[in-house]
Amino acid sequence: MTGAFPGLREQHPWRHELRVTLALAWPLILSNLTMALIGATDVLMLGWLGARELAAATLGFNLAMTAAIFCMGLITASAPMMATEIGRMQHSVRDVRRTFRQALWAAVAVLIPFWILLWNTESLLLLFGQQPDLAAIAGTYISAYMWSILPFLFFIILRNFISALEQPVWALVISVVGVLSNALFNYALIFGKFGLPEFGVVGAGIGSVLTNMLMFGGMVLVVLLHKRFRRYHLFGRFWRSDWPRFRAMWKLGLPIAITMGLEGSVFGVAALLMGLISAESVAAHAIALQLAGLTFMVPMGLGQAATVRVGIQYGRKTVPG
Repeated sequence: MTGAFPGLREQHPWRHELRVTLALAWPLILSNLTMALIGATDVLMLGWLGARELAAATLGFNLAMTAAIFCMGLITASAPMMATEIGRMQHSVRDVRRTFRQALWAAVAVLIPFWILLWNTESLLLLFGQQPDLAAIAGTYISAYMWSILPFLFFIILRNFISALEQPVWALVISVVGVLSNALFNYALIFGKFGLPEFGVVGAGIGSVLTNMLMFGGMVLVVLLHKRFRRYHLFGRFWRSDWPRFRAMWKLGLPIAITMGLEGSVFGVAALLMGLISAESVAAHAIALQLAGLTFMVPMGLGQAATVRVGIQYGRKTVPG
């Protein structure tokens, strides 16, 4: 029957690939949206605190987020690398574990210089011509928030791992828990509820640290307890180096990091320009930016799914269709 319609046979692999890619993409899209909702929750509650507090936190947050996006771009390389190894050998354990380990190493290595810069957030903002009182508040906020970046990156690496195994729903579940936990932490720490001190802007930074640690811890439990994941023993022999693989990750990930970092810096520069106008302008910019951030999460999730599928097919040395 298909001989009478030669084009039909060629279409079937693409239909299958489309279904598989969309099945992988929707949990990633929703997971990304929940991550954006965490940021939206911060903006909402800091807005309740006051326009100046929201503006100061936004100035500091944009510096930190530019650094986080650059680091995330670097470790994005771990997704296609692990997917390629799984495609090459479906039951590969050692190579996947080594790539995962070197991704953790790369995250720490790339973040250290950014931590040094972020520790001097107040000075950087003054250098960029921002109002001294806003720069001081931003510096205080980032002194807490900056420690949330590493558990966030570790969470992303673990999500890349389970995505390479085409099981991203776990990341979605944990991200939903993260949204609810972040709202609770912020409410308690910013406004001094449930018997806790009122930390104000710093409370939002502490809340981010606790949220990202909780999400990272949740992912650790998943990969340690789930029978499909635990066979990889991801954290075994963590101290063992693999310099060729470490260099390969930088070779693949650094161009991604630079591209994503430059894209992210556009929003950071826009916030700095708003700061030259007024605190209220920065606050309004932060609110409006949440809409753009939410819409961006959809194509980003599709791209992440496509990256995994391409990596798997590359490892198999097959060309569908």
